[in-house]
Amino acid sequence: MKILVGCLLFGSFTGSEMYVYELSKKLIKLGCDVTVTSPNLGSKLVNLANANGIKVVHLNDLRKEDKFDVIHCQHYPIVEYLCNVYPDTKKVCSIHSEVINLENPYKHKSIRKYVAIRPEIQNHIIKNFNIDKNIIDVIYNPIDEDRFKSKDVKQYNATLFVGTVDYLRKNTLFDLADYTKSNGKLLWIVGDNKDNYLNQLLSYENVKHSSSVETVEEYFQRCSETAGILLGRTTIEGWLCGKSGWIYDVDSQGNIKQKTYHNPPSDVEKFHSINVAKKIKEIYENI
Repeated sequence: MKILVGCLLFGSFTGSEMYVYELSKKLIKLGCDVTVTSPNLGSKLVNLANANGIKVVHLNDLRKEDKFDVIHCQHYPIVEYLCNVYPDTKKVCSIHSEVINLENPYKHKSIRKYVAIRPEIQNHIIKNFNIDKNIIDVIYNPIDEDRFKSKDVKQYNATLFVGTVDYLRKNTLFDLADYTKSNGKLLWIVGDNKDNYLNQLLSYENVKHSSSVETVEEYFQRCSETAGILLGRTTIEGWLCGKSGWIYDVDSQGNIKQKTYHNPPSDVEKFHSINVAKKIKEIYENI
């Protein structure tokens, strides 16, 4: 099958960008022809994609005459655009968050299936957007099982937080800074800085920061636990490395509703990218 995957950003190592990359990489292995399109491309991820057989095209360079069997899209403005350009091509739409407006579901007759990356998102789009439950599948984030696994390396008494330093994570990060300081732990923050409070966090002697990196699995293998907002990639990548993690439930402003500690589940295979890709390919075939 010839698949077009559309997204708002494709250049760095943030959650939805890695979702698109990991899914596309495994779809290639399953025999699909995959093209990724975005209005915001960056060489880091584009070069990796090309090396794995994934074609990448700027959104402006798509042509109406290009034919695809299925379009898999995410992020409201991109979904809207692709529905207008290819109104008759059947589509799958992934929803990555229940607290970010950019992730609100776009409605169109060509969208045959929504993929929610956790059950809470499924409930959100049923309740708040009246999406039919029968056209929503819960399929978790695809994580590269070859990279994220336990490894016999030096361990540190460190809590790892991977994610963009932005408004949504501010309260969580300061809560983690206080928690780790009072418990004699390090706090490792790995993610690009998009807000002005990072220097304040770094005033804590136990807090260390790094911009997003390709080999982030090395942090997971050396930390003692993880922390993240909602059930995102950080928690799952930690589970695959055998690490327990804090999950912060936050609202759309980043206010903390609750935090809970989770050990790795017994069925981590459902997060393996090859298993996720097989499920999603089956959706393509069905529609």
